[in-house]
Formats: sequence, structure tokens, C-alpha cells
Amino acid sequence: MESAMIRRYAQLSIARGCGFGALTIATLMVGCSSDIDLFLRTGGIATLLMCFVLLLKASRANIVRHSETEVWVMIPKDKRPPAEVAAPLIANARRDYLLRFAYVAAIVATVELSLETVLLLGRLA
Repeated sequence: MESAMIRRYAQLSIARGCGFGALTIATLMVGCSSDIDLFLRTGGIATLLMCFVLLLKASRANIVRHSETEVWVMIPKDKRPPAEVAAPLIANARRDYLLRFAYVAAIVATVELSLETVLLLGRLA
């Protein structure tokens, strides 16, 4: 039960952070919407940057103290497992979801940059 609850909170925490990042990227892209090439290039590069940040955070998931994570704060105080149990569960759950969202960000960045390349090549032909 503890593991499922921790994984649910980790997913919610990472998804919320990625949602704010995606909102920022979308706002940046709208600002560049007058030029479709710039629109796609900006989105692709910004999403790729988000992917790299998620990968960096995933590589450091074991270093962050569990009591300093948003996941720990989200768990009701009466349902918190002991620290020696919670630390590896939170670190593993955060790393798993950070990697999942980094994978999605990499796919989105690939699509955006590929579309921009196709448009550029279409203009050259």
C-alpha cells in the first residue's frame, strides 16, 4: 500500500512540474507563432532542454533527501512510512517518473524539430 501511494504522489508531483514547464514552452511558442519555423524550432529546443533537466534530476534522485521532496510533503503525516523505508521508495518512484516524462519530452522535441526540418527542406526544394 505504501509503495502504491508513494508512486501516485511521485507521478502527481512530476506531472505537475512538467505541466508548468509545458505551459512555459507553449507560451514561448505562441510568442514565436508569426514564423512557423521559429515556432517549431523554439518548441523543439525548449522541450529538449526540459528533457535534459528531467534526466539530470533523475540521475540525482538518490542524492536528494526524501524529507525535502514534494512527495514526502504530500503524504499525510499519519500515513508516512519510517524514513528507512520511505527514502528508497521515494527515490525510485521519482527516478522512474522523471525518466518517463523525459522520454515523452524527447519524443515531443523530436517531432517538433523533425517538422521544422521537413519545412526547411521543403522550402529548399
